[in-house]
Amino acid sequence: MKKILLSILGLVLFVVLTFTLYLWISDCGVSPFRCGDYPTASEVTTRTIDVGGGPEDMAIDHSLGYPRIIVSCKERRKENEEKGSFYSIDLNTHQSKQLHIEPANFEIFPHGIDIVTIDSTTYLYAISHHQEGDTWRHPVFRFKIKGDTLALDESQVLENALMSVPNDLDVLSDGSFYASNYVPNTNPNEVTKAVLGIKTGSIVHYDGKGNWQIAEKGFCFPNGIWIDEAKNLLFVANGACHEVLRYEINGDGRLKANSKQSTAQQSEKITLGDNLLLDNEGRLWTAAHPCPLDFSAHAENSEEKSPIQAFVIDPMTLKAGNVFQNNGELISAASTALFINQRLYISQVFDPFILVVEGLNM
Repeated sequence: MKKILLSILGLVLFVVLTFTLYLWISDCGVSPFRCGDYPTASEVTTRTIDVGGGPEDMAIDHSLGYPRIIVSCKERRKENEEKGSFYSIDLNTHQSKQLHIEPANFEIFPHGIDIVTIDSTTYLYAISHHQEGDTWRHPVFRFKIKGDTLALDESQVLENALMSVPNDLDVLSDGSFYASNYVPNTNPNEVTKAVLGIKTGSIVHYDGKGNWQIAEKGFCFPNGIWIDEAKNLLFVANGACHEVLRYEINGDGRLKANSKQSTAQQSEKITLGDNLLLDNEGRLWTAAHPCPLDFSAHAENSEEKSPIQAFVIDPMTLKAGNVFQNNGELISAASTALFINQRLYISQVFDPFILVVEGLNM
């Protein structure tokens, strides 16, 4: 028995030492025990806006002639699971309302969203995750925005096996899009492997005409994605490598591998960066999850707090700055940072509200 126990102890020590060495020599991977102190600056003021559970992503909608926020909501804690919804937020009054979906009995479980105008019609695109027994489907649904109603466009249900576990997407003006697969399949072990630095993520390109391809692979927990259509550039939050990457896009829709540039070469680490959004001053924003174990604990219990950070990024120089952070008391597991009208709106993966921050020192 003593020999068996010594063998087990030796194996455990070997695994721990191997993992520690890997993190030391690798440019990717997040230690599960990584965490720090993320106090919020005293000069800011905050308020909350109630929305549906799991308000993971946000997008700006101009279809009414003035800007409002549309929020993608899906309760993600198992004991509260239900179908998803969308909310709008009035930027002047901060009043929120649930949007109507047509048909009324349509079920969607939304994740990443984007809003785009194509041929004078404004559409909301949404990634959805549907479990059927042991099988998962990840279609992208398109809705026509008609005031406070989202009308499903049944001719544009976009689905392909290359969308293994999509997280975020960015839609271009011709209806093509890019989407991030943060892991290759829904096996829970894949998330652990990705966080620890195994590069199994990919970016999918859909050309708007029925053709799909892998635009690039070898990412480590990729998440937020944004396209500069005018400059033909793609930006992606490469989460477990602590960076946001920029690529040139080839004429065939693939990414030019040798054009890769990283925020890690210019500024501090962005650990497990989430969705990417552009503000009206041309800056990119992302929220980040610096403490993986705290995030996991918060996923199980809302009383457990998960620290957050919000970064602003210059898309040309790739210099990034941490402009807001919190230890989880104000908001936990932040997923999207949207800056408009000198206010920062922060959404989250689990709890049913948006945090509004004013008075940032930028």
